[in-house]
Amino acid sequence: MKSMSNKSGSCESNDGIEDRLSGLPDEVIVHILSLMPTLDAVKTMLLRRFGDLWTLVPTLRFDFYEYSYEMIRTKHKPPSSHKMFSSFGRLVRNVQRLYRRSVIDSFYLSIDDNQEELKDVIGDVHLWLRFAIDKQVKDLYFDCANYRNGPCPPHLFTSQSLAVLTLSHCTLNLLEHESQPHLGTLRKLSLIQVTGTTNAYDKLFRGCPSLQELYIDMDGAPGLLSLNINAPSVSKLYLHLFHCYCTLNCPSLKILDIGVYGATPPFLLGVIGSISLQEVNVKSLPRRCSSGLVKSFFQLIQNAKIFMLSSDAFEEISSIKKMEFPQNRWKRIVLHPLWNCERCHEVICMLIKSSINLEELIICAGESPGTKCELVCPKFYTCVLPLLKTVTIYGNHGYQKWCKGQLQVIKFLLANAVVLDKLVITLGKSKLTTIEELDLVKQVSTFKRASAYATIIFA
Repeated sequence: MKSMSNKSGSCESNDGIEDRLSGLPDEVIVHILSLMPTLDAVKTMLLRRFGDLWTLVPTLRFDFYEYSYEMIRTKHKPPSSHKMFSSFGRLVRNVQRLYRRSVIDSFYLSIDDNQEELKDVIGDVHLWLRFAIDKQVKDLYFDCANYRNGPCPPHLFTSQSLAVLTLSHCTLNLLEHESQPHLGTLRKLSLIQVTGTTNAYDKLFRGCPSLQELYIDMDGAPGLLSLNINAPSVSKLYLHLFHCYCTLNCPSLKILDIGVYGATPPFLLGVIGSISLQEVNVKSLPRRCSSGLVKSFFQLIQNAKIFMLSSDAFEEISSIKKMEFPQNRWKRIVLHPLWNCERCHEVICMLIKSSINLEELIICAGESPGTKCELVCPKFYTCVLPLLKTVTIYGNHGYQKWCKGQLQVIKFLLANAVVLDKLVITLGKSKLTTIEELDLVKQVSTFKRASAYATIIFA
């Protein structure tokens, strides 16, 4: 861009065409620069109108992977990995040296995992993070991408400005003899494959008195065998564990997103706030779970209002013989079944039967129907669903026929939902011919309805 204007006037380029971008106020240009990668924002200093406005952006993002990709793309002969990282370090130091804002809203730092020399420059990395802390950063993301060589600097855990903190692939090295962390303003904490001891995690949670959102993904992080989450103010918890025993003490918990992978430990025996819990999303359960273990877990979440079950967790439950579900107070259920499981429709009926307060049911598209789901389960057709009013059932994308298991679930719902208002059957991208669609409509229309007001809609 060729600009011939000062900061406040109307601008024209050398060929007489009006340059509207250069005519924008400084504040607007700074906002535009804040949406760009930091490296690209720095390059705008070559444009006369932009000058040093990049030094006022509220967001700084340093991603070694993005930087190295740009170097490889633009250089005829890309430098070695060591030289590339040295160049990246100079960029970070120069940006921080020229930066003019007194406060940073967001700071992002990611170090690529193939940097064997990281242990030699980890001191520099800690200085870069210290810069953000000194600038009273509100949102900080640190991805070391190598938990063996990337300890978190202690000064991260004493900030009184942080509202959001994300740590990824690094080490939580909070020792017993060190001072207690205190993040008084922290509202959201995300720990992604962060290695640390049970005591280190305990110290960190105790140092976050105002924490409202907690995201823990331990899939792939070795060494942590037990986790005690004592967070009285947390209302939203995303918890994905791998071979880890866990207890909860979260009396304010409203939303729980949980996935448990690996073997079969007693994965959740802690206290869940039975009064406050509103929504539970079960992403996965341990392999070879016992009926008693699953039943105990369901008792802990029985007072939630919304219950969601992923296809992975559904498959695990379907594999348990003689499974019994305790009664619950769920008002809305969202299921992602696997119709090729032998007991698929049986598990669905069991879940619905145990949900005495159920008002809305959504059954999402599952896997391809198989021959095993052709079995029927007549014993579940003698119950009353007193509050169920709305049902939505999605067809299987890309497959031609609806299996008997799906039809049995529809038949079960129509026969037992005494106040049902609407049942929506969404064919979606099912490859049904016109004749097959008419046959499906004909079959469903013959099913007995417990509610005289039930309307069936095919979409």
